[in-house]
Amino acid sequence: MVDLKQTLSRLLTIPGVRQAILVGRDGLLIEGMTREGKEDIEAIGALTTTSFSTAEALGKEISRGSLVGVIMEYEHGLVSVDPLGDFALMVTLSDNASNIGRVRHLVKSSRSEILEALDIA
Repeated sequence: MVDLKQTLSRLLTIPGVRQAILVGRDGLLIEGMTREGKEDIEAIGALTTTSFSTAEALGKEISRGSLVGVIMEYEHGLVSVDPLGDFALMVTLSDNASNIGRVRHLVKSSRSEILEALDIA
């Protein structure tokens, strides 16, 4: 059985990644880990779910296909959101965009083990 905390902790080993949050599409926290405890993980998960749903609706409206990820760049950091099937999202908060490729690669390569741990594969 895959340990979700172990999987999330691998994301935190990437330089600049401050938080890794696994959230259900309903906005409820499944698991989260943080390098710094400043932000409210549950609130971030809920808000991210809403913004992801909005981005999905936009994609349907403009006929661009399924949403495969969202990257939001802010003045002081980056938020990356990757869907894991129809039931969950992986959210990562980073200090900057320098390692976004590593983050997205690790999320994609861990996808099947996360889904297995959630028992929704």
